[in-house]
Amino acid sequence: MAIVNVDKQNLRQFTELSVMLFPNKSYNELHDVYAKCFAKDSQMGYLYQYGAEYVGMVHLSIRTDYVNGTDTSPIVFVEAIYVLPDYRKKGIGKALLDYAEAIAREKGITQLASDCLIDNHASEVFHKNCGFREEERVICLVKDVI
Repeated sequence: MAIVNVDKQNLRQFTELSVMLFPNKSYNELHDVYAKCFAKDSQMGYLYQYGAEYVGMVHLSIRTDYVNGTDTSPIVFVEAIYVLPDYRKKGIGKALLDYAEAIAREKGITQLASDCLIDNHASEVFHKNCGFREEERVICLVKDVI
């Protein structure tokens, strides 16, 4: 068991896990996004390797913009986290978040933030079980201007 950095050799596996989390996005679309964003120092991807298989992923960013509920800047933001269903409730997601906390501490950052959709109860419970607290709820609105 190990947590490894995403690089060119394992970007495919990271993207495959991401497609499971974001099924409305195509593999090619996500692959292109991750290839560009992981070239930046502020974006990080990690895979949880169990034996020869990658079974979990986390995408982190260092954000300096305002993040709802935080009171410091910069913060480490959990952009996405996913563990294959057969490997859930085995501490893998928590291990990925512990790794994110270690990165924050290493960089002198004092807050880790995340979000989830308002009706994603499983994600909410997972985050709270990992020590996150709810700060606020937000409804995002959009109006197309033609």
